[in-house]
Amino acid sequence: MNINKRKLAFYPVEEKHRGIILDWFDKTHVKQWFYGEGLENTRTKLHLFINGIKNNGEYSFEHWIAYIDDQPFGFLMTSFVEGPYNPDDHINKWYEEGKKLITLDLLIGAEEYLGKGLGHQMIQEFLIEKFSHVDRVLIDPSVSNTRAIHVYEKAGFRKVEQFPQQHDDPNPSWMMHLDMKELLEKG
Repeated sequence: MNINKRKLAFYPVEEKHRGIILDWFDKTHVKQWFYGEGLENTRTKLHLFINGIKNNGEYSFEHWIAYIDDQPFGFLMTSFVEGPYNPDDHINKWYEEGKKLITLDLLIGAEEYLGKGLGHQMIQEFLIEKFSHVDRVLIDPSVSNTRAIHVYEKAGFRKVEQFPQQHDDPNPSWMMHLDMKELLEKG
């Protein structure tokens, strides 16, 4: 069976997933993009989420684990853009009153699933299943992460603008948007 035709499943992260996800953070292909202050923030939010805390005092977030054939392979992080509008903030500058926006970040942790065409499938299925009610999804890869950018474009994201990276990456990031209405019409 073609791997990208297999059904994926998505669940909120629980304590039983902690070790799996922390192991993924140590994988070479993950450490290239998750490191320093950004990785520490992600670890902190993972700990909070597993302990039932979905807000770090700045914003709300959710963490998800992706499965294929009962095997965990991916980690996804979402956060609603709650505003207020702020033209100087790389996320809240996109806030629109009355619109539902989320941010998305993700990784494929299990090496045996890299390069199999699962990235865009995981994104599309996840968003359709869990976030069909939102208007727009934002994602902000480093401009040097060309592989991720290709996957995001294949999933339906469009480049909007570049902005200075927030953490330890000397490269700027792309702000990319996906219109959920367009994804649902294709879906």
